[in-house]
Amino acid sequence: MNLFVLSLIGAVIILDKYAFGEFGISQPVVSGMIIGALFGDLASGIFLGAMLQLIFLGGLPIGRVIPPDGQAAGIIGCGSYFFIRPFNAAGHALFVAFVLALLGAIIGGIMELYTRRFNEKLSHLIMRKENCLSVCHLAGLVTAFLRGFFLFLPIFIVASSISIPALFPELSRESATIICVSIGLANGIYLFVKKTTIVYTIIGALCGLALTVF
Repeated sequence: MNLFVLSLIGAVIILDKYAFGEFGISQPVVSGMIIGALFGDLASGIFLGAMLQLIFLGGLPIGRVIPPDGQAAGIIGCGSYFFIRPFNAAGHALFVAFVLALLGAIIGGIMELYTRRFNEKLSHLIMRKENCLSVCHLAGLVTAFLRGFFLFLPIFIVASSISIPALFPELSRESATIICVSIGLANGIYLFVKKTTIVYTIIGALCGLALTVF
């Protein structure tokens, strides 16, 4: 898989975040599966996507709050792993892929802030000139696409050119699972264990347990 092509595909996937639909395709567990299938390693793609999904489970864009871009992190983490892995040990590739994913999430959040500001200008233009509606909608889609493309491409270029020294720290899948599940549990407690939602959380847990048993 060419890094330029994957950047284009990633930019299309990230349109699912706000710009077009919000069907959940951009969520790390789904995008990881797609990228894993493209590289012929579906299991690794699902694993990486699921782990990154747990890390960013609590990042909700409530009001004007812009959290780190978890969707971009999923695409970057999975793509980077497959570009790093052929020339490096699996533990090294996993460690660096997570680092690049976290870095990409921060940069993506910053880029999203500027994208929203541009979209606000487009909305003001529509209010003044209604005949510009189609053009402004198209401009918003193009901006969202370019945001993803110019975020993914440089990071994938770096990932494909990395040669990691043997003494560099490695991260096993078992360790990654423990860390990410712990973060996921913390995120779940933060989101769901509240006075206003605790009853529904307990009911949901009991229903899930009943379905598992019976």
